[in-house]
Amino acid sequence: MKLHQLRALAEVAKAGSIQRAAKAMHVSQPALSKSIRELERQLGVQLLIRGATGATLTPFGAILSKRYDGIRKEMEKAWEEVEWLKGTLGGRLLVGISPPVAGTSIASVFASFRARQPSVELSLLELRPAQIFDALRSGTLDLAIVHHHGAMQPAGLQCATLKTYRTVLAVGGRDPVLPETVDQLWSQEWITGDLADYEHGYIPMVADRLGRDLPRRISRCTSISVYFDLSEQPQLISHWADNINPHLDHKFRNGTLTRVELDIDLPDMHIALVYKDEELLTPGGVLLAKIIRSSLR
Repeated sequence: MKLHQLRALAEVAKAGSIQRAAKAMHVSQPALSKSIRELERQLGVQLLIRGATGATLTPFGAILSKRYDGIRKEMEKAWEEVEWLKGTLGGRLLVGISPPVAGTSIASVFASFRARQPSVELSLLELRPAQIFDALRSGTLDLAIVHHHGAMQPAGLQCATLKTYRTVLAVGGRDPVLPETVDQLWSQEWITGDLADYEHGYIPMVADRLGRDLPRRISRCTSISVYFDLSEQPQLISHWADNINPHLDHKFRNGTLTRVELDIDLPDMHIALVYKDEELLTPGGVLLAKIIRSSLR
């Protein structure tokens, strides 16, 4: 099994025909067909279903095409690492961040990295945790900083919790009517940054600890800036990591948010560094992970 054979298969899958794939690879159609047929003979399985209108992958071909994508990304990282050591290329880093992380001192982390490695092309991408985990597994992201509530160990990834914040509930609006019982709290509308299918969601965890179903009215907002604004709506219940952001402290001081003081066992929010395998990180990734650990701890 050779790399150019796997690439030929992946190009056919992307192009939908051997002819278009050959053109994209700048090779002749017979040469590309020969590569795939040799691979089929080596494996003893059919990889393509060839037809008059194009070609599609068999289940065997789909497996190889998917694997090639991961191999290609690892080859690119290996190239970057060699070039990094040669001093001829700064390299690239793509880092995933879940929205609540933006409220931490994370900006200073990246400023420190930029000062030490100005030639590295650094990209930060805000995504939901589930999206981040998928991107890390596929090799699209190099590493990530993710928030979570409760225990978390995503399959196939390494996860190190760096910092923990206690959480608070707040009600929006000036001079709000504060809930005095859990029943009153549960009857009001809530807002959360977690999607309904997030297994480490904050509100489901609170409900589980109280032995209750979810509140009937829950609004979901994945933008942290919009969440900040919406939280000020009268009688809307929001949840926050305490002492994480000076803008949040200002809301409590100026009265647009008021803490809900009920005897409830609220889950902590944790900030974690997540990556696929530290051995596969480029030198830039290793350095950034080191700075993140040092700064957030």
